[in-house]
Amino acid sequence: MNQIKIFIGNDHAALEYKNNLLEYCQKKGYQIDDKGTYTNQSCDYNDYAINVCNEVIKSNGIGILICGSGVGISMMANKVKGIRCGQVNDYDSTLKAIEIGCNIISFGARTVGIEIAKQIVETFISNQNRIINHEIEKEILSVEELNYGK
Repeated sequence: MNQIKIFIGNDHAALEYKNNLLEYCQKKGYQIDDKGTYTNQSCDYNDYAINVCNEVIKSNGIGILICGSGVGISMMANKVKGIRCGQVNDYDSTLKAIEIGCNIISFGARTVGIEIAKQIVETFISNQNRIINHEIEKEILSVEELNYGK
């Protein structure tokens, strides 16, 4: 069992997709805290992005966000201080997101096939101990301080 806290959030466009990923992760032994949505009723992804971001910050965990395209939910997540959300589409972009210190990834239920999504999630979770690029980390922290203050 992994030690890191993992959170997932989605909008209505990604409900069935997320449920499929949760089932896959459960079979792999990952425990993921589902922050919703839990219905296919139209909703605003912003609320779910913020919920996941707050949990990731509070627990020093990681997050997975899914909407129709992965774009909007990623943009909202990146408005939260301390969050580095990378929109990923495949194995290589997921490894890059880990390397540059992303603590959340996003992708689209309408744009990334479910088998690729499973590979993305597995890669993101199982590679959390990889060495990140510390030069990029310093640069991101300085930009955050400049824009968000202390």
